[in-house]
Amino acid sequence: MTPPDAVNPYGAAPPPPPERSPGSQRPRTIDNSFWAGIASPVVGFVMFALAFATISDAELQTVLGQAGATGQPALSLDQARALFQVTIAIAAVFCLVLAGLWIMFLIFMRNGRNWARIVITVVGALWFLLTIPTVIGGAAGGIITALVAVLQLATIAATIVYAYLAPSNQYLQPR
Repeated sequence: MTPPDAVNPYGAAPPPPPERSPGSQRPRTIDNSFWAGIASPVVGFVMFALAFATISDAELQTVLGQAGATGQPALSLDQARALFQVTIAIAAVFCLVLAGLWIMFLIFMRNGRNWARIVITVVGALWFLLTIPTVIGGAAGGIITALVAVLQLATIAATIVYAYLAPSNQYLQPR
């Protein structure tokens, strides 16, 4: 039989990293943060739909009149409606991509990645700042859109607050 040092000239291998103990299961605060984060883009899509559903032909006609007054080539109402629909489709795809990235970071955070919590905090703060004018300035869609915007601000705030409560901090400590 050969001594252990003859097989491995560097000595014994270090022990494997410790597994999470049964007491360090994912806390409810992380799950609450995750589900509040999932609610944010859902509420955002409702707000998006309300904002674009409330645009009328009269408003498009007003925009066309303003464009004609500035010397821009005139569009017909049908052309303006088609351009508006293409714009909505592009914006919807962009929002879907952003929502997918947001959810991906939420999943990483739920799986114990602290860097994902930081990304969620930064993106959530920017999202929060971009949503505030909808609430303060009187949304284009009226009071319902403004109320949905308040709901979205609440979900974003809940996502961030739950992510930084003490049980979440303990769970997201570096391993």
